[in-house]
Amino acid sequence: MAESKWPQHALRVGVFEFRRSVRAIWQDKARAFLMAAGLVFPSLMLVGFIYLFSGAIRNVGTVSLPPVARGTVALLWLFGVFIATQRVVSARPRIDAEQLMLTTVSARTVVGGLLVAETLRVLAYLGLPVLVLTGGVVYLFGSLVSILLIPLAAILLGLTAVLVGMVLGYAIALLIATSPFVARHKTVLGGIAVVVAIGGYLLMTLPQFGGVGQESLAVLPVGWFVDLAVIGSPVRGSMTRAGVAVGGSLLVVVGGIVLVEREATRLWFTDPVSGEKKTDVDPEHTTPEQDGTRTALTDAISPLGIPRGVSQPTRRVAQWTLLRTRRDPRRLNFLLLPVVMVGSGLFSSGMQAASPWMVFAPAAAVLLPWMAGATFAMNPLGDEGTVLPVTLISVSGASYVRGLMLPGLLFGIPIVVLVTAGAGVVGPFELPVAIGLVGVSLLTTLVAITTAPAVGLLFPRFSAISIGQSREVIPPRLLTTALHFLGVTIPATVLVVLLIEPQLGQTLIAGITGFLPAALIQLATGGDGDILSDVGAWFQNLGTAVQSINLESFRLTAGGLLIFSAVIVAVVSYRVAIRRFDSYSPPT
Repeated sequence: MAESKWPQHALRVGVFEFRRSVRAIWQDKARAFLMAAGLVFPSLMLVGFIYLFSGAIRNVGTVSLPPVARGTVALLWLFGVFIATQRVVSARPRIDAEQLMLTTVSARTVVGGLLVAETLRVLAYLGLPVLVLTGGVVYLFGSLVSILLIPLAAILLGLTAVLVGMVLGYAIALLIATSPFVARHKTVLGGIAVVVAIGGYLLMTLPQFGGVGQESLAVLPVGWFVDLAVIGSPVRGSMTRAGVAVGGSLLVVVGGIVLVEREATRLWFTDPVSGEKKTDVDPEHTTPEQDGTRTALTDAISPLGIPRGVSQPTRRVAQWTLLRTRRDPRRLNFLLLPVVMVGSGLFSSGMQAASPWMVFAPAAAVLLPWMAGATFAMNPLGDEGTVLPVTLISVSGASYVRGLMLPGLLFGIPIVVLVTAGAGVVGPFELPVAIGLVGVSLLTTLVAITTAPAVGLLFPRFSAISIGQSREVIPPRLLTTALHFLGVTIPATVLVVLLIEPQLGQTLIAGITGFLPAALIQLATGGDGDILSDVGAWFQNLGTAVQSINLESFRLTAGGLLIFSAVIVAVVSYRVAIRRFDSYSPPT
């Protein structure tokens, strides 16, 4: 039963939670700067566009609202729902100080507070762009009614997206808490859901790939908020659609609050099921390999498994590594950042190429191996947590490092080889080139798997980062991720270029080793300085000499040196990792 003043209490809870979020962001200066830059720079670009083209925009006259505008807003709303759903499921399925809150105020108050806080967070992101857009419309067309309608449309868009996302998020969280099957396989199911969502987004944003454009979403009422926003401007929308958007938003708010309250109340007052399999073992026929922690550990990583032929210490380390990754996949979000940054550009380039597989196959041969190596062993000492001293004295360095490498070898190599081979066969490559891409992917995977423990052990991280309510997520250092990513992908990229376009590879190497340093020295000295001028001339001659080498000879020589260097790096990294583990002393 909700208290009489629950709306007032919910507003206070929501504002307090929002202020906590702002303080947390402000304390992390780097994060605050990046978020501010992501809002300020696009807003400044919009201001500049409005100022420079104000005359041309005013002279356009009255135009009809195109369907693609409604579709774009609908796609933005769907993206907001996806983000809100993901936040509820992965970061905020339960509230902070749950026992205190649920014994002090009603569940409806708590739900209302969470809704207010999440809506304020969304509006904080939309606030500056909406303010600039509103000011621009008033400046261009003198539409005073836009001062009210554009912010209203933004508020309704954000509020409904958050509310629908919370409904879906709490439904999924409740399913995880009550279904043993879903709880056991939530990581795999969540990964599939993310892939499906990203695939749908790409189909809409890249019509040349899926044949479906954003204008196809114009029929959804969630895209009709733009009809409300353009009232009073020369852009002619539909008053009927605007009315439906407002009325539908009110229905979504009322119905959504009721559903979220019921789902959240049941979730918070339900004991979650265990995602582990229960095994009935006859104590009279128990063997040392099938009792206690060993059976639980083997069952916990099922259906994955480590071959029994592997030595027991190595197998245990590999099983624990798999279990940590499976139970806490949020650590991998930090590893996906380089892939998303590079992969988005490659995907866009592939869509514009004559054949997308011309880009996708080489990208698979370079990026997938890095992911196979970075997934399990980028911060092994930090992942051990409080049991690190016990691990250091109970396992040898060789067994520990092999255990870290084993998941990547068992599961990473087959995936990398199959995906690269499939992309190479489908793509417009000759058979020798496709085989070469598979060879590059295999070699790069071995290098990534062997170097990840070495880099992770040399640069451990023990400080946790808060993700939602979690205080136990310890991602690898940014330095570790950057060093490993660049050290693995740059040589692999050069190998791929030498394989597919050897002339381009020779030009790139000549430029990097010779022409670029010569140009930089020339710019720095302005042509003066005898010693530096001689150094610049030497680099210039080096670049010229590299370009003058016979193409096939250069291809074989450079490729052979890269392959030989990769083998040396893998062997040295393996030994460095073992020595680092054996000689490591925990900080006091």
